[in-house]
Amino acid sequence: AIIGEADSEGKISILGMGSCPSKGLRCGEITELQPTIDAIDRATQRAVEVANVSIGDIYVGIAGDHLQSRNNDAVVEIRHPARGIDEKDRQRVIQKATEISLPADQALVQYVVQEFQINGGKTTPNPIGLSGSNLKVSTHLVTGCVDALQNIMKCVRRAGFAHPNVVLQSLASSMSVIGSHEQELGVVLVDIGGGTTDVAISFDGAVRATGEIAMGGDYITRDIAEVLPCRLNDAENIKKRQGCALPEMVERGRTFQLPSPGNPTELITHDEYNLAEIIESRLEDVFGLVRRFVERSGYRDRLHAGLVLTGGTALLPGITDVAERILEMKCRVGAPQGLKGFTNIVTSPIYSTGVGLIMYGFEQDRQNSRRRSGWRRVLDYLDETFA
Repeated sequence: AIIGEADSEGKISILGMGSCPSKGLRCGEITELQPTIDAIDRATQRAVEVANVSIGDIYVGIAGDHLQSRNNDAVVEIRHPARGIDEKDRQRVIQKATEISLPADQALVQYVVQEFQINGGKTTPNPIGLSGSNLKVSTHLVTGCVDALQNIMKCVRRAGFAHPNVVLQSLASSMSVIGSHEQELGVVLVDIGGGTTDVAISFDGAVRATGEIAMGGDYITRDIAEVLPCRLNDAENIKKRQGCALPEMVERGRTFQLPSPGNPTELITHDEYNLAEIIESRLEDVFGLVRRFVERSGYRDRLHAGLVLTGGTALLPGITDVAERILEMKCRVGAPQGLKGFTNIVTSPIYSTGVGLIMYGFEQDRQNSRRRSGWRRVLDYLDETFA
């Protein structure tokens, strides 16, 4: 849980952070209510104690392979072309694009406006004030399982937060680690979390495709525990302390010891090179699925800014080499930037989603404020004209 605020210039300061083990979750989905509620409560309370502020808006990330995405367009006629397109026209065409037919067990989780087009001409990010007889919008829609969405809302509300806003995790992470120039050139974000790997493709300044892979850092940990063998918590700790994604980087003959799963007092010696081979093999699985997603998206040849890796697993030494080999594109590790406050803590790939959720929230506030300001100018104009 991360708490932030924005100053008058829009600069975000991180005021506090709290964490605890995320029990009750598996592969991004809630499997037990009470452990998840307790985890949310403990993490947020620790963040509040550090920040010493009351919490305003709540933004919660959602992931999981139940999520699906598609692009959808819609067109509306402008009722008064001479006056120019106004906010009502903009909202009308967006509403039309997001009114899609879904099965009873599915719901729209989130939409992203990609661009607008007036009279079939050039695209624009903001059509307000421009003249035209029809307005087209292109959107990216994310849908998901109603039950999974309700479980998230239920846990957050029972932890004491009445009106949570749910945001796709890959979109949040993109906001904190990808620059606008990369979004223009074409880039694929790969956020390897604990239970899932979130993928988002951006091109020409907008998100074009998003996807979920039900494999993450826990997938690697479980394989380490099975192959060595050892307990899960020992496998996770050794992965973080001595794990490497590239066996060639490991000096031959180096070893480490782990407690026997059957007798914790008995230590078993393991080869560090073997540990790296396990990690590399599982990462090849993950990146192979990422490559398949990128190829199916149709944007593979447009990703001139390459691949940005983030999430806790991105800290593994040598991971960019594995990613570049499997996906055949340049790769860098991304972490949140341009922050104030607890920057020594949150500028790690681990916190990309959390910081991105804060950035998303403030961007929503800014857009809403701008729309309210636009309506205020319209009302002032009407007052002056018809007084």
